[in-house]
Amino acid sequence: MRQSPASSVFSLTRLFVEQCARWRLREEVIAFILEFGTPARACGATHLTVHERDLPVALRDSSLARQARGWILILNDEDRLLTCYRRQDASRFLKQKSKRRPAGVTRDRDDFLRGLQFAPA
Repeated sequence: MRQSPASSVFSLTRLFVEQCARWRLREEVIAFILEFGTPARACGATHLTVHERDLPVALRDSSLARQARGWILILNDEDRLLTCYRRQDASRFLKQKSKRRPAGVTRDRDDFLRGLQFAPA
């Protein structure tokens, strides 16, 4: 991928570059999502997706807004673009995902043992 607006501000992982090529996600759409996307914190990363109702009125019916619909870009805490994917229900999916257990939180030993079913001896 040549030097793009996204790669001049954010570092890109190889997976992000591969996914963009695989899904043919254009640089203009990536830049649009980065500029107008709404961040949601879930699973230890920031997920950006465009909510058309939050866009300026002049951009709501634009070609870029339609192309950005449903895309989710994932950034880590060091502003590195990790990956991207597309979902029909991106905003609803992110709301549900953010309510799940945060990344890095694990069950302690007692919780784990409580979940085991032991057969009688």
